[in-house]
Amino acid sequence: MSEPKNTNPSLDLKNMDAAQLSSVLSEHQNSLIKLVLVVLTLFMGAAIFNTHSAREHSLQKKISEAQQKLEVIKTRESSLADLNGFKSTLPKRMNEFELVGAISKLAKAQGINVISISPAQSKDMGLYDVITINFNGESESFKGMLLFLRKVEKFSFPLRIDSWSGHEDDNKKINFILQINAVLIHT
Repeated sequence: MSEPKNTNPSLDLKNMDAAQLSSVLSEHQNSLIKLVLVVLTLFMGAAIFNTHSAREHSLQKKISEAQQKLEVIKTRESSLADLNGFKSTLPKRMNEFELVGAISKLAKAQGINVISISPAQSKDMGLYDVITINFNGESESFKGMLLFLRKVEKFSFPLRIDSWSGHEDDNKKINFILQINAVLIHT
């Protein structure tokens, strides 16, 4: 019996010569073209996908940065509104002379005779100034003097009585000396 002849030449890459390679390529020419087209299509698809993915990532990053900037702007605007609201609650700014006049009016309204009143010193503390005012007054009664002291401490402007000394004179009037601190907030 004879062996059947193999019509399909076997591909032995080690022993293949140019003639065999040429015959195999011409026999499978359509398959090779299809294979090359499929591989090229896959590479082009991958390249297009990578380009699209990179663009999408870049766009997402820009959107995220824009959202962060928008949040910062909103926070800043909110903070400025809060600051302006806070500043509107602060007492109106007064200079030293207006402050001396206001204390003098308080004294007269309470029946206190003003002997002397003067700003002693002003100290800049950065965000605010502290003014020390020396006040010398006379009251008909101890009760009148206490009412004046309460009015000073409850004044619409931030005032504080730092020191007080007094005595009753021969005419039964109360002479007293106050050292008052006022805070002038820089706005």
